[in-house]
Amino acid sequence: MTYLIKARIDIFYQMAEAGIAAFGAAAGIMIALAVVTFALRGKGHPEPLD
Repeated sequence: MTYLIKARIDIFYQMAEAGIAAFGAAAGIMIALAVVTFALRGKGHPEPLD
């Protein structure tokens, strides 16, 4: 009986860890996209279109 409870708790912690990892990866991608966006801002076409 205690083995079954321990197994469920282990699965819960593994799923929580996977969720935290996915959230961290998504946050990292958002930060990288923000850095690229602000780095490239204002670097459009160098010569005016007549």
